[in-house]
Amino acid sequence: MQRNLVHVFDVTGADPALLDDDPTVRGCLDAIVRHAGMTPLGEASHRFEPQGTSVVILLAESHLAVHTWPELGTAYLTLTTCRAPASATFTDDVRALLADALGAADVAVRSLV
Repeated sequence: MQRNLVHVFDVTGADPALLDDDPTVRGCLDAIVRHAGMTPLGEASHRFEPQGTSVVILLAESHLAVHTWPELGTAYLTLTTCRAPASATFTDDVRALLADALGAADVAVRSLV
């Protein structure tokens, strides 16, 4: 077991309406958790006024967090885990999922060990 593995997804050029839509953002997180083969334990979220959201999903393996800035067309997601995701193509798959679901021009990925 690794001590920690962090995947950072920087979303830019996204559709502001999608970034501010809670079901869309939550759907992305649920898909990422499933694709990673992780176990969700709970969550906390906060809506900002007039726009934006932060959501954290507590995982048996650590956590997944997202913060959105619709006014800038950006979002920032981090997945911190104690083991590698189930799929060997995880980062590429999540990059494509986020770009499609959020209408993003770019999703940059960094993986830290």
